[in-house]
Amino acid sequence: MSSRRLRWSLIAFVLVVAGLLGTNLGFGNRPILGLDLQGGVSVILQSTDEASADDLLVVQDLIRDELETLGIAEPDVRVEGDNIVVDLPGVKDQAQALEAVDVAGIVSLRPVLACQAGVTPSDIDEEALSGAQALITTDGLQTCIVGPSGGTGEVFERGSAEAQINQLTNQWIVAVDLRSDSQQVWNTLAAECYSGTETCPTRQLAIVLDDIIQSAPTVNQPSFSTGVEISGAFTEDEVRSLARVLNRGAFPVGVEAQRVETVSATAGADSLRAVFIAGAFGLLATLLFLIAYYRSIAIIVVAGLSVWGALVFSLSALVSQSTNYALSLAGITGIIVAIGVTVDSYLVLFERLKDEVRSGRSPRNSGPRSFASTWRTIVSADLVSIFASAILFWLSVGSVKGFALYLGLTTLCDLIVCWFFTRPATILFTRRVAVERGKILGLGGAK
Repeated sequence: MSSRRLRWSLIAFVLVVAGLLGTNLGFGNRPILGLDLQGGVSVILQSTDEASADDLLVVQDLIRDELETLGIAEPDVRVEGDNIVVDLPGVKDQAQALEAVDVAGIVSLRPVLACQAGVTPSDIDEEALSGAQALITTDGLQTCIVGPSGGTGEVFERGSAEAQINQLTNQWIVAVDLRSDSQQVWNTLAAECYSGTETCPTRQLAIVLDDIIQSAPTVNQPSFSTGVEISGAFTEDEVRSLARVLNRGAFPVGVEAQRVETVSATAGADSLRAVFIAGAFGLLATLLFLIAYYRSIAIIVVAGLSVWGALVFSLSALVSQSTNYALSLAGITGIIVAIGVTVDSYLVLFERLKDEVRSGRSPRNSGPRSFASTWRTIVSADLVSIFASAILFWLSVGSVKGFALYLGLTTLCDLIVCWFFTRPATILFTRRVAVERGKILGLGGAK
């Protein structure tokens, strides 16, 4: 490739990275910090019923999924003994935190016996209901008498409920799949309500969460095969809320908040400052060593790490803004580890370049030959880190997942910078006339 093309490709790449960095800074996009860096609220939940370890793990996963759909950045949900601990970064209000984690109520399915507007459950004498219960609807406009629960939200396939628009009526509906092992439970209730028997005279089946009727659709067919559609005069917000209720219906036990703690951001700021100082000191020491060892060609390392850092910042901001993964201390650790991976790429290339020059080849020929012979090695080493990060990200949760994400992301940035910046910069450096006439400082003599 001609020097002109290499030069223009190098300039174009630097301009693209600078444009990404400028755009993020201009729009105020920053990596969202985790609980350990920006503070937040920690909530300790305890099951209201006897729960096994497997039950707690199911609740943990369901709470984490629900919090992520609410847009809370990288919530850390973990089981500690008989409790579930939920850390919510960036949440300052304890009431807001309690509302966010109030997602573990058990959904029950109960036939509707009668409904009356303008009254509250306290106005009804439940002793005369013979086992039935008076519950208020979610809009507070009606109180309905419902029979005993005939099933729970576990009849629905976990996470399958979603808001949709009926193409024929152009109305919002909720579509949810039935679990194959629970279809009979749902169909038994559906058959009772469809027939309008004494146990379900209104033909309505109430979906109840925390003693509040979320919806009471009329059953319009006696049996269902794989899924159910719930329709009505719903708004989009109401449909999405109902879908979340159905998705949380698979909770095996109920949980309630036992303690709420506010985590100060001061400790996080001190930790972040300490990390930056340690990282800056280590990076400076590494650069000074490289400059002393490779001399003038080490300018490529300094410039390359600057471009790499700008690209990492831009991609980290993009990841934080588009997903729920915040930058925690573990993530910063992954970035610092990746600095070592990036520096290794330069060491492999420059050592090969030294060997080429020492063997008698001119620097002009040594540049492209060295990169061609070391590129596969660099790719292989980086891919090992990326694959390891991907596996760790897939298998882990919480802060370990953040470490894996940012280690993989920054290692990928190393590959991009190596090809689009280090390659043309090294080749152009070794083609300089002044270099060909004399000596490449730090690489040995040119012949």
